[in-house]
Amino acid sequence: MLRLLFRLALAGAALAAVWTWVPLADRTMADRWRGAATPGIFLDRTLAELLGKAAGGRPIPRPPPRAARPGERPEEAHGDSDRRALERILSDRLDEPPARR
Repeated sequence: MLRLLFRLALAGAALAAVWTWVPLADRTMADRWRGAATPGIFLDRTLAELLGKAAGGRPIPRPPPRAARPGERPEEAHGDSDRRALERILSDRLDEPPARR
């Protein structure tokens, strides 16, 4: 009997962890529950999101990837000296014979 209670507690803890921390289609089940007014709305929206459909049965549009804003500098910048150094390294390595294992 004690084993059964331990297994039920372990299964409950696993379900609680999945409910709280594992995102399904970009949102956790806990976030979906908090955003729904009733359990019926929760089920309808969750199934629609997991199946990739909107409320009317049409596919949910995905937002396009974020592009750089005008005037915003990219996070990485490579200058001419970087390109020359890369070309020099590549040409040196291509001239060498492949290493034997």
